[in-house]
Parts: sequence; C-alpha cells; structure tokens
Amino acid sequence: MSYIYDPKKNILFHKKTELPLKGLEQNFIGACSKCNADVVSISYHIYDDQNAVAAKCTNCEQLYAIIYDAFWIWIGEHLIDCDPHCTPALEEVSITPASEYQEEASEDLQVLQAIPQKKLSTVFTPAEIDSMFAKAAGKKYVRQYLYRARKKFDDFQELFDVYLNI
Repeated sequence: MSYIYDPKKNILFHKKTELPLKGLEQNFIGACSKCNADVVSISYHIYDDQNAVAAKCTNCEQLYAIIYDAFWIWIGEHLIDCDPHCTPALEEVSITPASEYQEEASEDLQVLQAIPQKKLSTVFTPAEIDSMFAKAAGKKYVRQYLYRARKKFDDFQELFDVYLNI
C-alpha cells in the first residue's frame, strides 16, 4: 500500500486520497523496524473506520503509517514516502526531563529521582525512563515501555543494588 506524507501540512495520503486529520499528538508508539529506536507519532488520521498514525523514528527518521481498527487494535504498518514537493521539517522529539515530575513526589518518584541519570541510562532506553517517571508521578505513560523496563528491573538491581518497584 502506498502512503505519502507532507510534513509541512501534516497531510497523509493513501493511494492519492487525503486522509482527514484527527490530531497532532506526539506519543511514543513502538520501535523502528530498521534501527530498533523509538518511533513517535506525528499526526493521527481517519480512514474507512480505521485510524492511521503517521509516525517517525527518532534515530533514522524513517516515516511509518501505522494502521489501527476503530478500537485501536493494531492492524499493520507501512513505510511512508515523503511528499517530493516538500522538504521534511519534522520537529525533534524530546524526552520529558525528570524535573517536570517533581511537583508530585510519591515514594516511587523519590526513589527514581535519587538515582543518577547515568545509571538509569545504562540499563533503560530514554522512552522506558520517561515511562517510569510518568507512572511514578501518576501521569500518562506508555504501557509498552513500562513493561519493557520492568523486565530489566532485576538486571538494574544486580548492577547497582537498587530495587525498583514501579
């Protein structure tokens, strides 16, 4: 299936049909099939009782069309071609710094904030770290990244003798 994206106008085309724009949120939604880095949503579109998410890899900048049904159950993903009449001007995706979570200091959050960033980065990806801080602060987080992080808690405890339970 052919998808073309115009990043200047946030327009996603499927077989030369413009898909209506539903929203412009940036959320971590998966891993890149080329380089295994984080993939972040750029825009959300509607197409025949389905949801199409235009997404970008944070490392290699590959564009994807990720297709979900009406209930947000994953159907598939397709590579996107950039509109040849535009130059990609996609914004950089940034990770929420830990300092933004200091307003609500739960016990889990205090434990995370006491751990040096270098130690966390040794075991966890930036997306996993962000999800751990968000969960500890009671904010919205990406369940997939928290799940992957939890699988690494034993390794983190073995390396740094710090027990995490988020």
